[in-house]
Amino acid sequence: MRAHVAERYVLRQNCTGSYLSLNHQTQSIEGVSSVDAAWSFHSHEGAVSHALLIGQTHGETPDVIKLA
Repeated sequence: MRAHVAERYVLRQNCTGSYLSLNHQTQSIEGVSSVDAAWSFHSHEGAVSHALLIGQTHGETPDVIKLA
């Protein structure tokens, strides 16, 4: 029987190639270079929803990247 592995998605900015993270002190979205420090989502729908909202607010919709 296969073990269930939770899916994990992150958002990546097209213009800089950095991953998006939530700064817990300022509550702002910022770019980080490490996928380990990136804001992660456990569903594709959640990641896409946030990417679309960020695109509406910031003018550029980030890519949704599925991590293996």
